Amino acid sequence: MILLLELTSWEVRLFLLALLVLISVHLLTGQINTKGLLIGRKGDGTQYFSPERVQLLLFTVGASFQYLAAVLHEPTRFPMVPETWLLILGGSHVVYLGGKFGASLLGKS
Repeated sequence: MILLLELTSWEVRLFLLALLVLISVHLLTGQINTKGLLIGRKGDGTQYFSPERVQLLLFTVGASFQYLAAVLHEPTRFPMVPETWLLILGGSHVVYLGGKFGASLLGKS
């Protein structure tokens, strides 16, 4: 049974490493388009650098890595997500969506 758990753990790690390499190669070769990732559009169609998108991206990636680290630390069960991370990530999404909502209201008036 222990051998099966160890084998499964290594299989998951190898899969995640392969996925990381594949995504990295596609990003570096331009096969994944990231142009305009951090650019927002106002209601009138003008573009601007969106700090809301930057903070949303940073908090999402941070929470993802924190969870991945917890999974790799103890791969035999799903880790608990800390309540503070849920609040931070939820607040980040509220800020982003609030900015989108406010921009849509200002663009229509």
